[in-house]
Amino acid sequence: MIDYVIYGKIIIDDIRLATGEIIRGLLGGGGPQGAFGARVWHPSVGILTRSGVDMESGPRAELNSLGIDLSGWVQYEQHPTPHGMMAYDENEYMVSEMDFEQRRAEFHIKMGLLLAEVLPLPAVYQKPKVIHLITEYAHEPMADEALKLKAQGSIYSLEPIIDHYHGSNIDEMVKYFPQVDIVTPDWPSASKIAKSEDPLEVLKYWTKLGPAVVAVRHGIRGSYVWDKYQDQMWHIPIHKIKAIDPTGCGNSYGGGFCVGWEQYRDAKVAGCCGTVSASFLARTVGVPAISPEIEAEAKKVWAELLDRVERM
Repeated sequence: MIDYVIYGKIIIDDIRLATGEIIRGLLGGGGPQGAFGARVWHPSVGILTRSGVDMESGPRAELNSLGIDLSGWVQYEQHPTPHGMMAYDENEYMVSEMDFEQRRAEFHIKMGLLLAEVLPLPAVYQKPKVIHLITEYAHEPMADEALKLKAQGSIYSLEPIIDHYHGSNIDEMVKYFPQVDIVTPDWPSASKIAKSEDPLEVLKYWTKLGPAVVAVRHGIRGSYVWDKYQDQMWHIPIHKIKAIDPTGCGNSYGGGFCVGWEQYRDAKVAGCCGTVSASFLARTVGVPAISPEIEAEAKKVWAELLDRVERM
């Protein structure tokens, strides 16, 4: 059986770096990025995701290099693999999902058709320690499946993709939060819902939304974490590196965090796991291959980072 199951999209990314250079055709999407973050800390990780059969050899090789179980990856002949373009502001938050409005509309149409396909749960994914969803839909079939897994004892972790620009899915997500164990929102969403720019006030607000564990991801400012068992709030600083590309860092954080929580039951410790996972994506373009060197480095950096955590 697979211990940690990650559900999220596959998107082939064209990424515009801060230098203006555009790198095309990289494996992206929350599914692979979240699975990488989890795999840094444990070998038993599987992915639930969809793509077309048209996915090219480069992204396929990247996916295979993650050292994860791929029995939950379903490929469709009738649907192309979605392509997106990523660009960021000075705070490393996405400012343009697609480079042109026409491509943006086409992207959402294609993604909607792909997500409408029922994604079966492989037999080896039916008793995970953690099910982690990266989704903007509180009522999609996989969210219902995750609740069933939670009822039988799995930890349910959610990275909510919230429309913080228009608020189109805020109400349904907030109503859904009490049903999950862990929630890992990004700062723009967390701040908007809490109606505050103060990290302590934002985290306090989120502790009242229902989940037992909260981790608010704030990009280059680190993250703010809490769990109801310790009932302490912590600021987790970033691991300082030469950052090249922030794409997928938040997804990788969520994958690492949920594994860390299951293993240690301490939000401070789990937050350091998530931060270390995110740092590996920030220092490269695309999703790096898992290696013994990365696993060893992760443990070393994690121990150093724990000493820098501060109580809020």
